Amino acid sequence: MDGVILAQMDKDKRQKRIRRITGLRSKRELRLTPGFQTHEALWVVTKKLSTDFEPYGKRKRSDNAVPGDCSCNCRWFHVLAGERGKDWDVCANPKSPRVGLLTFEHMGCLHYKWDTRSDFLGTASGKRMLELYEKTEQELQQWRDRKTGLVSRLRQQR
Repeated sequence: MDGVILAQMDKDKRQKRIRRITGLRSKRELRLTPGFQTHEALWVVTKKLSTDFEPYGKRKRSDNAVPGDCSCNCRWFHVLAGERGKDWDVCANPKSPRVGLLTFEHMGCLHYKWDTRSDFLGTASGKRMLELYEKTEQELQQWRDRKTGLVSRLRQQR
């Protein structure tokens, strides 16, 4: 019975720690200079080119010869850190007119290139690597649980 209670206490501690850590992340983001973490502020500094998709540029999406936009797993799409990384990037394609520019994910590029590295987990090697990763994560979690249990017992003995 005591083991069940201790396991629940450990689970509660882990959940509190996770909530605290996620709270810290959002507090750090809020410490940024006001306005710089918004889409509107990023749009102010974003350079729009005629080669971008409409409404940002002059290219139409309806053209069948048009490759996908950056959000479709472009190899050169380097996301921003933090919450804005979901929508914004810097283009690193030396052939692209957007190279080195802040880019919204749906602006598109004439030199879009599919990132084949994302297909890796579907291969036999990728599946083995994923299994190894998951096994290692389980071992790490078990080690953390043992360490936490040892610390708890030492504190109780004091």
